[in-house]
Amino acid sequence: MAKKVTPFSSLTEIALTELAAGHCVSITGLSNSGKSKLMRSLADQNAKKFYQSKAGRSGFLIYIDCNRAVAISGQAFYEVVLRSTLERLSDEVPDALLTNLRGYHQTITEADSSFTASLSFNLALSELCKELDQNLCLLFDEFDEIYTALENRALLNLRALRDRFRDRLVYVTATRRSLPELRGDTIEDEFAELFSRFTYNMPLLTIAESHALLAGISLSGLKKEYKDKASELAGGHPGMLVAVSQALAHLPKDWEGEPAGYVRLEPQPRAECMKLWHQLNGEERAGLSSLVLEPKAGLPRQQMRHLDSLGMLVANQPFSPIFADFVARKSRGHDVEERGVYLDTDSGDVWVDGVRIPVLTDLEYRLLELLYERRDKLTDKFQIVTAVWGEEYLGSVDDARVEKLISRLRGKIEPNPTDPIFLITRRGRGYKLLTTPRSV
Repeated sequence: MAKKVTPFSSLTEIALTELAAGHCVSITGLSNSGKSKLMRSLADQNAKKFYQSKAGRSGFLIYIDCNRAVAISGQAFYEVVLRSTLERLSDEVPDALLTNLRGYHQTITEADSSFTASLSFNLALSELCKELDQNLCLLFDEFDEIYTALENRALLNLRALRDRFRDRLVYVTATRRSLPELRGDTIEDEFAELFSRFTYNMPLLTIAESHALLAGISLSGLKKEYKDKASELAGGHPGMLVAVSQALAHLPKDWEGEPAGYVRLEPQPRAECMKLWHQLNGEERAGLSSLVLEPKAGLPRQQMRHLDSLGMLVANQPFSPIFADFVARKSRGHDVEERGVYLDTDSGDVWVDGVRIPVLTDLEYRLLELLYERRDKLTDKFQIVTAVWGEEYLGSVDDARVEKLISRLRGKIEPNPTDPIFLITRRGRGYKLLTTPRSV
């Protein structure tokens, strides 16, 4: 393997070492944890060389994106496996073998019964394992939906092929949860049993790996000094790292607060937090909420280990301060205080110190939306009139009308509108909505 720093290189080497030893491997991790990147790395030229050095024999490592299946069925699974195999082997195997594989693929595509599709798939893999002078490693990425939908007969078929050819045929699966969890079975099926000793959770990125990942992303606006900050706020989660970096790349030049205050309410990091949250079950959410709201209380060791295996914890705390803040806002009750103004642009709801305020009028909402987008920055009359009323009103909306709208908004978001702590005035310059309320 290449010595330069690449994301997940340690797990890539572990997986390849197990494959070279003839073991099937399962990779688990929630969405955007880097599974697809890792799976693709298992099929590149560096991986092929590393595999050969460990196995003492060459191998075809074939990446199969199950999202390319035309349906969620056994027949569609067989078709995408053979299609991906043909694409990979088209220039590396004898023409006679390719012709036979194309015939099996066509039969699967046109099959009017699962039996016909299964038989053709069996014949295709059997011929491959017999005729190839290399081992065959099938890498099933995005395997979740296909796996849960496959009939037991199809899974037994995969197991039977593996048992027949042993280390000449191995599988790698990439799923959000472990295979037994996905099927909901109390006892692992015979296919899942292949992976029981060789299931690995996606790790969080190191700082060096985070920088390597960012180096491959075009973010021209991301300043060098913010790369470490992005890694810190993302906590090593690849999807969060990209989202946080995108937000920091657009950090206003005149931003006066902490970068975290800007990032935590930007759409991309919030969407990534929501995506993670929705993948957790009730017990997992409750555990994270408890850690955030009552950090001294702790959790049972088994629950901590489980959350850690999902990539949700670092040093027994939520992996990312951005995600921890999101969990706190999701979990808080009305008696839990969170300082500041929060505008949910998806629902249009406005929260002040953790309490939802009455609905704003259209003009009030447009004003708050502008100020919220520019929080901790000065916003002048020209910007307000243009955004709230429109450019055609620049000559007709005077200072008094702007101040009256500001006053109405303060009446709804300020504890004491006559002594504002969120929406402050800079005489002769404009107005500013503060991320952190002014001390009084």
